[in-house]
Amino acid sequence: MAVTCEYCLLYAASTVLGFCCLFAYNSFLSSPSYLEHYFQFAAVKYTDNVSTLPSAKTKSFWDNSATWVTVLMIVPMLLMQFLMLSPFVLRQNVQARMIIGATFSLISVLIVPVCAAGGGMSEGGAMTVVIIACILCGAATTTFESAQYAFFGSLPTKFMTGYVLGGGFSGSINSVLRIVITVGLPSTFSGVKTSAVIFFSIGMALMVVTVIVVLMMRMSPLVRSYCADYRRPGDVARSAHAEAAEERLRNTADTALNGDELLHASAAIQKAENDEMLAADADLVPGSNEAPNDSSDNSHTVTLPNNSAAPFEEEGDPSVVSVVSKIWVMMCCLTGNMFTSLVLFPGIGLKAMRVVTESSSSSGDGTTWGAEAVMPMVIILMFNAGDTIGRLSSNFRTLWVPRFYVPFVVLVRAVACVIPLALGVCNPRVINSDANPIVVFLVLGITNGYLIGLTMAYGSSDPRLTHKERSIAGACLCFALLVGTTCGSVVSLIVVTQAF
Repeated sequence: MAVTCEYCLLYAASTVLGFCCLFAYNSFLSSPSYLEHYFQFAAVKYTDNVSTLPSAKTKSFWDNSATWVTVLMIVPMLLMQFLMLSPFVLRQNVQARMIIGATFSLISVLIVPVCAAGGGMSEGGAMTVVIIACILCGAATTTFESAQYAFFGSLPTKFMTGYVLGGGFSGSINSVLRIVITVGLPSTFSGVKTSAVIFFSIGMALMVVTVIVVLMMRMSPLVRSYCADYRRPGDVARSAHAEAAEERLRNTADTALNGDELLHASAAIQKAENDEMLAADADLVPGSNEAPNDSSDNSHTVTLPNNSAAPFEEEGDPSVVSVVSKIWVMMCCLTGNMFTSLVLFPGIGLKAMRVVTESSSSSGDGTTWGAEAVMPMVIILMFNAGDTIGRLSSNFRTLWVPRFYVPFVVLVRAVACVIPLALGVCNPRVINSDANPIVVFLVLGITNGYLIGLTMAYGSSDPRLTHKERSIAGACLCFALLVGTTCGSVVSLIVVTQAF
């Protein structure tokens, strides 16, 4: 595909959407002190002395608020993903699904600071607000993310890797903001409240930006040509699947050694395309506008009259089972990669760090809360920075390992990253400096981001997928990602809470 101004704008839009997607979710994770004392913020509008604030009646919930918030968001994310793969949801307009997900994400980050703004709320009411907001955020994030992957799955693979790259930037910038805000604001009542309001406000603003970008993409002829849900009567219909097959044909032609070899290679690839086209032709309804069969024209771009569809879109509704049967290897690789990352990061990995007085959280002076430790935030930043680098590298096809090597890379990566962190957990003296965990987490992040981008790209562009199956493949890959994230987080929580 030629690189045009519209192509660059769409790539930028995909990166922006990836950046915005998880920021509402990260707003909760970036405000641990605020959520730990949320019942006090909800009860009292302002105070200079935190020792005068009411004590918790449900102390176990608030002392473990970080764990509860994680569980309350992850479980709905996983359960909601099963619904996202149901035939009913997959038949819905992808634009509507994206807007619904972004809207409810906005509501989830809005209700937390708004409900606590006036004070006077009971502890039970504050707990209810936190629980509802976390569940709503998890479900909305899944709805939005699944719709995004389905949307970019129908586009050329470059836009999928751009979307994945945006997610990496989101984590890195979020980590930088958290460090700056933690260092810049005191651990007073107003300081902690201000830092949380900043994160939640950014989350709300980005959700508004998301809705605007999703609506504006309808103005792009490139989007309307690839995505049927955006298409208008008279638009040009294009198939990323067919164009990828043509590119493989051209690459085969470039590497063929002689005319006979070129002829056989061309015939094999063309037969695979024709089989799909013939299957679509058999399903054409009477009176539909089918383009004439011209053996001299290899183009898969046609102009659609009113209420018509491209031949490659006349195929029957594909099933999730048929898609999974074609991309299950990439799904397993993606799940394994995320499982390894979330088991080790951040819980077990941070426990492997040396514990010194300077790096631990302060206890406060009685009128303020204890300040959050900065060094763990730096370690998390290193992981997110490495993750961004890895996702960026997956945008360059020359850096892709062959498809059949991906499972081996995932396995080697798991072993290589587990050993140093496991040694650090068993014997803290093995990792007895700040430099060692920084290097380990940087490598963990780079490999994590690279494999996410690679498995997403290979999975959504599998040559066995039909045109309609590409969008379902995006949703299936999102499911695999969330399964790995959920299982890894749960295992990490169990290990951290039971073993340390």
